[in-house]
Amino acid sequence: MVEKGYQPDLITYNIILNGLCKIGNTDRAVRFLRLMEERGFKPNVVAYGTVIDCLGKNGLLKEAFDLFSELKAKGNRPDIVIYNCLIHAMCNLGQQKEARRLLNEMIDNNISLDVITYNILIDAYCKEGMICEAMNIVRTMRKQGIEPDVVTYNILVDAYCKEGMISKAEDIGDMMRKQGIEPDVVTYNAFIEGHCLQNKMDKARKVIQLMIKDGCAPDLHSYNAIINGYCKAKRLDEAMELFYEISRIGPTPDNVTYNILIQGMFQLGRVVAACKLLGKMFASGLVPSQVTCSILLDGLCKCGILNEALKIFHVMRNSGLELDIIVYTVLIDGLCKAGHIEGAKELFHELSVEGLKPDVYTYTIMIYGFCKGGLPDAAYKLFKSMGDNECLPDSISYNVMIQGYFRNSNTSKATQLLAEMVDKGFSADLCTATLYVDLLLRSDKSILI
Repeated sequence: MVEKGYQPDLITYNIILNGLCKIGNTDRAVRFLRLMEERGFKPNVVAYGTVIDCLGKNGLLKEAFDLFSELKAKGNRPDIVIYNCLIHAMCNLGQQKEARRLLNEMIDNNISLDVITYNILIDAYCKEGMICEAMNIVRTMRKQGIEPDVVTYNILVDAYCKEGMISKAEDIGDMMRKQGIEPDVVTYNAFIEGHCLQNKMDKARKVIQLMIKDGCAPDLHSYNAIINGYCKAKRLDEAMELFYEISRIGPTPDNVTYNILIQGMFQLGRVVAACKLLGKMFASGLVPSQVTCSILLDGLCKCGILNEALKIFHVMRNSGLELDIIVYTVLIDGLCKAGHIEGAKELFHELSVEGLKPDVYTYTIMIYGFCKGGLPDAAYKLFKSMGDNECLPDSISYNVMIQGYFRNSNTSKATQLLAEMVDKGFSADLCTATLYVDLLLRSDKSILI
């Protein structure tokens, strides 16, 4: 554009900056902000806010605050949008206290707070299980003359339902109505999920009836929640009845619906029914997602039909379906548990060829497989290589490796690794502790960690 003699204006720069931020390219966004300054454009509050939001969403809180400080140092007054972005980023990183301090700064600087700011904080506290703190914030916002909206109430209803405190959630529902705010589909869905969590399926179904009576149409999420509740309660026939009902009258089942039911069937050992439902899914025009593939392979492996799982895996891969690390990990796990270590090893080595990076769970499964197959040295070699691939062992990895040494009668290496694990701040799980106590009881001398 510049080469052809056109000079972009500030709006053009802001559009490009917004595009870079939307795709999460933080480095280029910051560099582009600097380029604007070099070319004589003074980035405005909107430009800074766009980059600060991008940095915050990518967990780069320090960099976001550096830009925030720079904005203020240049004499600009950050607006509520920027403050909300920072508060949201802080809450996502579990820094609720710091976020609350920033909220106090907003009040001190006479920046008019809105309900969005408070909802961000309320949501963060609720997600941490700190509902009392969340309720304190509701009281604070009211003192500031800001009334809770439907989003505020929905956050609280959902939090109480997830904690199994349905009566408290119902109190919030009553409070909503007294304030002239009618519950929406999100509110009702929170109640449905709350009842399902407590296996009170009849009450969950009654919420659907109440929704229809109150003129609030249940959505697919409402029905999926109940179908999931039935599957968790092993009431598959009732789950299928509801599935057929919505297939007839709507809303149309989606991938999530089918995934819930297929998984429920496998958990009850109904392999034929699961495969038939998968066929119905194809016939309805839905394309199985990676989640569907994982459920299918995991179900077949756990039901002892490993050869069929391998066949389906190869069909998926040869059809050009992009398979993620979860799909591979499921199959590696199935192979290891069935004692097919060589097959698991081959599949593990294929990961790099496919451009996939094993995560700590994949490594741990493979380590377990080697140990189970009587190959603790191969397991330890893989264990030590984790750091080279920027995937440090966690507590589970250590415990699996230590147990492998114990079970393969290499107590010396087991106790050495146990000491290393403790030094790194990890704890022995029940199985490791039991094996270690057994060793002490069989030993004539104490072994110190």
